[in-house]
Amino acid sequence: QQGSLVNPDSIFPKQIVLKGKSHYDNFGKFSNTPFDFTYKNFYPLTTQTKLLRALLFPETVTYARQFHITEKDRKFVLQYMSQLPCETSFPPYYKDTTMYYDAYCKFLMYGTDHKRISPSIRIFNKVGDAYGYLIDNAYIIDFDKGIEFMISAVINCNVNDVYNNDTYAYDSIGYPFMKNLGQLIYNYELKRQRNHKPDLSAFRFTYDR
Repeated sequence: QQGSLVNPDSIFPKQIVLKGKSHYDNFGKFSNTPFDFTYKNFYPLTTQTKLLRALLFPETVTYARQFHITEKDRKFVLQYMSQLPCETSFPPYYKDTTMYYDAYCKFLMYGTDHKRISPSIRIFNKVGDAYGYLIDNAYIIDFDKGIEFMISAVINCNVNDVYNNDTYAYDSIGYPFMKNLGQLIYNYELKRQRNHKPDLSAFRFTYDR
């Protein structure tokens, strides 16, 4: 355990960011004014992609952009990024396959499909969903087919421009978009001719179960 850490430097946003036409505050009070995103997380998609690349392929980025962690810790992170709920003992996600199905938090390629994922496919990713935004930043590989690709995507599923009301079109727009986008790229990669077959051995892990 450790105590809380505090950034001694004040954070000054470069500009005020307002979204939508109306919103609810954290107490459920409606306001007919835009929602203030100024102090919400600002994490550009390109930055997320670069961070994932630095974790997956540290030799391809400059020393300053590498994670200064041990190789054992790097593999630990990659294992749990790609480990499925049915393979996870702690917490015991494998006990509830209805809630924690294979594709849980694997938006790209699968959306909210409850079918089993092929053992030959592994997805190293980090997702996000908040205020109607759906994000997935992923490295997807198929050992049997010998394909790999990185893809990052974000979509705004807020169709009525009202924020903080938990009424977003994730199911009707967001998840189908992510699923179809991932499968589109996957099917393209299946047919694309390669001069060099990728060596995916570094991404084979022994999972908890």
